[in-house]
Amino acid sequence: MRSLLNILLVLACAPVTLAQIPENNKADSALVQQLETSWLSAERTTDAALLDRVMADDFVGIGANGQTPGKAQLLKNWRSQAGQAPPYTVETSDMRVFVLGETAVATYTKTYTAKENGNIAQKDVTDIFTRQHGSWKLRLSRSSPH
Repeated sequence: MRSLLNILLVLACAPVTLAQIPENNKADSALVQQLETSWLSAERTTDAALLDRVMADDFVGIGANGQTPGKAQLLKNWRSQAGQAPPYTVETSDMRVFVLGETAVATYTKTYTAKENGNIAQKDVTDIFTRQHGSWKLRLSRSSPH
């Protein structure tokens, strides 16, 4: 009976403990969400400079078909199309950010809508950021079909 009371006490306190997110985690979570917003803005406007600021030099992207180009190749591709709007619109939803010390993980769904015919494609994204010299940088992005 006593162990049952201890378990109930622990379970009753768990929501309070989980709700107490340290203030620095809230600030870091907001910074990572802002970087995700910048990444989306760069994609919408083909802004290579903005993309460059978000990604770490050793960025790795992994898509449904395997590894995608690294930072240098992505920047080269985007610079060749600078300022040209892509043939789709893109939105994100259901974003969650988890800050774990010097690492942060963002998960969300990305929805692409073709401008020409309205076709929709979705993918689930997991982005991993690390803090380098006081700033957050995107190190790894993995996406898969929704």
